[in-house]
Amino acid sequence: MRDGSIILDWRNVYEGSGRWNDRWNYTLALYAILHPSADEILYLGKADGSTVRSRWNADDKRERVWRPIEDDLAVFEHRFIVGEFRMPASKRLTRELASDIENLLIYHIQPWANIQNTKSRGYTRPGLVVRCNGHWPLRQKIYRDA
Repeated sequence: MRDGSIILDWRNVYEGSGRWNDRWNYTLALYAILHPSADEILYLGKADGSTVRSRWNADDKRERVWRPIEDDLAVFEHRFIVGEFRMPASKRLTRELASDIENLLIYHIQPWANIQNTKSRGYTRPGLVVRCNGHWPLRQKIYRDA
């Protein structure tokens, strides 16, 4: 993190009582729903003020995320990862920064079930660099804001 980049350490939490199971209780984190067999992110979201588990179970996800994934893609199983923020000493994690990072990733990745921030972003953070480590499924690991 000497370069000032923000690291997102992504871990699979969908394995019962696994090593990273405590991430279900995080209240400021990003999470991603992954295709069960392909290295594809179907949906990327943020827990902010509620737990990752409550966002995963949220009523609004049923119609906006789960039903389209099942009906349109015929995907009935998934993998689930949670990203923990690792901040450089020079930066402080805020709700706004977490939101900007979520938007940056959605814009670059274009997850199938995300609608917002896929065509354009109304704001940028020039110099923002996000590195995705751990169980991140995509080949691209570094994302830069213009």
